[in-house]
Amino acid sequence: MTGYAIVLASGELEKLTAASTIASIAAASDVPVDVFVTMNALTAFEHETVETGAFQTGPVGQAMLESEETEIPLFTEQFRDAKALGPLSLYACTMAMDLMGRTLDDYVDVFDDTLGVAGFLSHAEDKQVVFI
Repeated sequence: MTGYAIVLASGELEKLTAASTIASIAAASDVPVDVFVTMNALTAFEHETVETGAFQTGPVGQAMLESEETEIPLFTEQFRDAKALGPLSLYACTMAMDLMGRTLDDYVDVFDDTLGVAGFLSHAEDKQVVFI
């Protein structure tokens, strides 16, 4: 195994934060990480969603948004910072983007490129795959 391939399919804030935290720690440890953002997770990366903070949340996510004592960086910031620390690439799913009529311009600027499933599987062939 030479790193991790994270498939991020959920738009829930808790899962997005978990994925960005795992990816950040791995990248900071010089472990290669490829993140494939697909399905409902893509909507959380849209400019409007990030600007308004209108994320899907459960109790922990709601507490994260409301906490004044503990400031947890937003997943987009964690991904952006992690890319500066180590080998981390983020890819937006072309199929999900096509279904929603979106382009990379509709999302915050964290993606390296777009990929289909076959392209991502090619990137992931020597990595431990994690589904979130």
